[in-house]
Amino acid sequence: MKLYTAEWKGDSRGYKLSDPWARKYFDKCVDLGVTNIHVHKGPTIWPFNKDAFDVGDVDDAATMYRDAGLNFIVEHCGLPRVEDFCWIAAQEPNVYGGLAVVMPFIHASPHYFAEVLAEMLWWLGPDRLLFSSDYALWSPKWIIDKFMAFEFPQDILDKRTVSLTLEDKKKILGLNAAKLYELEVPVKAGFQVAVPA
Repeated sequence: MKLYTAEWKGDSRGYKLSDPWARKYFDKCVDLGVTNIHVHKGPTIWPFNKDAFDVGDVDDAATMYRDAGLNFIVEHCGLPRVEDFCWIAAQEPNVYGGLAVVMPFIHASPHYFAEVLAEMLWWLGPDRLLFSSDYALWSPKWIIDKFMAFEFPQDILDKRTVSLTLEDKKKILGLNAAKLYELEVPVKAGFQVAVPA
């Protein structure tokens, strides 16, 4: 499921994942076997205000539905609220980061990309980050190529104990998503993921 908490309709100015009616929605997802909730928590555009996609409500929902099997994939990792996202995801093992909006910074602002990715890897590790590009209308191959060639600059490594191995990149580019959605990865792809029986 994909949710936009700042969706404006009529007199509404959005909602929070902690709202009582949102719990009814999540209960229904559990009943139906829907396990992955993608929630847009990133940059806003007019007429939304900056806090319309605040990540604070993810904490409440993730805590409440941790044992029920719901995963919350926070699209855009809460940008520009990366610190808040990381603190929430660090304590909630069912919170994942969707890297749309983050990934294009690999080109537009490579050092900023390195800072953000280092924070997320330090707090969440490579197993809870999912590639996405926001480039649905054309091929994101150029971003993938840049990501595969990416290495952390030395000043980032001096501040944070992080690494990004080839295996980590494979996880981020697809294996983590395959695991979440219980998708079998073809052998010809060159790497495998264990799919729950």
